[in-house]
Amino acid sequence: MKNPAHLLRTFMLIMAILVVSTELPAAVAPKNGGASGTARQIDWDTLLPEKERANYNPAPPPPIHTYLGEGDPAALQTGSFVANPELDGVRVKVPGFVVPLERSKDGLLSEFFLVPYFGACIHVPPPPPNQIVYVKMRSGGGLRSIEDAMWVTGILHIASKTTSLGAASYTLDGEKLEVYEYHNP
Repeated sequence: MKNPAHLLRTFMLIMAILVVSTELPAAVAPKNGGASGTARQIDWDTLLPEKERANYNPAPPPPIHTYLGEGDPAALQTGSFVANPELDGVRVKVPGFVVPLERSKDGLLSEFFLVPYFGACIHVPPPPPNQIVYVKMRSGGGLRSIEDAMWVTGILHIASKTTSLGAASYTLDGEKLEVYEYHNP
């Protein structure tokens, strides 16, 4: 058996390496998560300006249908266009659901809204504009089903986009579209 002092030194060395390696990415990455750094993983409440976060409710509203069912006219969008200025120009990774807007010639998604819950803009009223991100992919992205939650990575801008499905306060230059798997930031 090895000397207990040697085992203790080895253990302490391994712990020091682990501590340094877990601290390193945050210290090396640009403060704002800019284009040259790793993407800043954000949640939907981060998109809100600070004064609106206290009233944030992540639950989707109930569907609005009359006797016409889904043949009803689209529900009106309400809420704020005010965006979080700290996110302008930041490289982010945000989870959400895709509302397709345009496909490229090869059938891949080229433009879509990213929304915080399934059915937004289609089955339920659109979220407020500052809870919708308009994404324009640099190269098309694949999507198995609109029911899949997705991660989208890219540079976020405060720039509005309005379509017949709703309006967004943010535009994202999409770099990567991938199926959602939870990653603890």
